[in-house]
Amino acid sequence: MVISRYFFFAFLLFSVGSLMQSCRHAENCSVPIGITNFEIEPNSSYYSGLNNVGGYMYLTGGHRGVVVVRLSLDQFVAFERTCPADSTTAVEVTSDWGSSLLECPVCHTCFIVNADGMPMEGGATSCPLYEYSTSYSGGVLWVY
Repeated sequence: MVISRYFFFAFLLFSVGSLMQSCRHAENCSVPIGITNFEIEPNSSYYSGLNNVGGYMYLTGGHRGVVVVRLSLDQFVAFERTCPADSTTAVEVTSDWGSSLLECPVCHTCFIVNADGMPMEGGATSCPLYEYSTSYSGGVLWVY
């Protein structure tokens, strides 16, 4: 009877501690993603954040949103903004490094845009950001 109380108490402490952690070290690389299938004209004034190389924009879609980054005149990448270490948090473009790094504002894991969204060493996860497929032709960018 006394032993079962100790196990119950230990289990309760472990459960509450797990719930209170944010951006715990993630080993499972599956993150929730939503449906993303849209097209935009990145050279239009409506998408002015994408008019220049190195520009970026946050767009709706996916689970926590999509960030599109212009790598060159005709090359774009699109990532799910959900942090792989905590699916309740959306990554953001870092203010220090511009659009080359995306950072989780909670666990501060940085993800390298030019390296397929892979995290930098020392972050809360070894999992990359989910990358959506892109296709650019005739001034239209498809994200799917």
